[in-house]
Amino acid sequence: MSTSLHRPLDRISSIKLKLSILIVAAVAMTALASQIGFWLGWPVWVRPIVSGAAALLMVQFLARGLTKPLRTMAEAATAMAGGDYSRRVSAGGSDEVAKLARSFNAMAAEMAETDRLRKEFVANASHELRTPVAALRGTLENLVDGVGQPDARTLAQMLARAEHLSRLVGQLLDLSRLDSESDLNAIHQVDLGDLLNDVADEIALVSPATKVIVRAPFDLRIEGEPARLRQVFINIIGNAARFSHAGEPVLVTVTQNNGSAGVAVRDTGPGIPADQRAKVFERFWQAGETARTGSGGAGLGLAISKQIVDQHGGSIEVRENKPRGACFVVNLPRVQRVTIPPSKPTPAEVDQQ
Repeated sequence: MSTSLHRPLDRISSIKLKLSILIVAAVAMTALASQIGFWLGWPVWVRPIVSGAAALLMVQFLARGLTKPLRTMAEAATAMAGGDYSRRVSAGGSDEVAKLARSFNAMAAEMAETDRLRKEFVANASHELRTPVAALRGTLENLVDGVGQPDARTLAQMLARAEHLSRLVGQLLDLSRLDSESDLNAIHQVDLGDLLNDVADEIALVSPATKVIVRAPFDLRIEGEPARLRQVFINIIGNAARFSHAGEPVLVTVTQNNGSAGVAVRDTGPGIPADQRAKVFERFWQAGETARTGSGGAGLGLAISKQIVDQHGGSIEVRENKPRGACFVVNLPRVQRVTIPPSKPTPAEVDQQ
């Protein structure tokens, strides 16, 4: 049987018009049945009963499927409250109820994906926390049992594991704050060149073998939260310094275009395969080489960076850096004031001249 017979009013795109048709059809059927009863000589008390029954049957026929999506949505919402996000609503036509059903299905799919990511996040966070905790516990048990000795090497290993735990907990707290805060706090004008040079100086203390060269226009200012922006570039430039080949510099280039600032960070490391670049900003994700060697962190730094850049109304992406390496590009809007003259060389560039 065709859909038009199952749901006669599906082709009508307005729920108000459908209800109007139901009312008119009910009145017309009542009048027709009453008139037929009059022609056939039915008793006066029979005619209203037959007319009402005929009108009810007509409304039931025309209203097929009109409220079923609403009942299905109510049942699905109850199931979703209990954690079942697999329910979907089937609704034909193009009226408001059908649009609501499609929006409900999209919302259910999004909630299902969010629930999946939440469970995956909890599982990954538990795994990342469990590893250093287990190592610390094993070492402490050996010390307590007298199997090991509290020498400098053992204590240094324990300190490294404790610091790893502290960094991981800090990153998890950062993610939690970013998830709960939709707006930025403490917005200021930030000189992008000064910020990047400060980050370069800080990274030079941690990775003295890798030079960071910053090329930025003089007095290029944007609006943002300085601490958060610093965190973004500490993550990105720090990663570039860690993966670049020894003795080869990390190049940070700032450009300006149509009221926005672009920061490109180029390294000379192993690079990121094209099929993995879309995943680098996912939480706990690590590139194959990093995951195998354990040379990276927990895979949260880039996820945090992306959320911060998104909150600033910008964008971040990764590209290939020829002939080798990776290039991370951060675009930040709301450039306030630009004076084009010369770029400020970093101490590293001065040394090379």
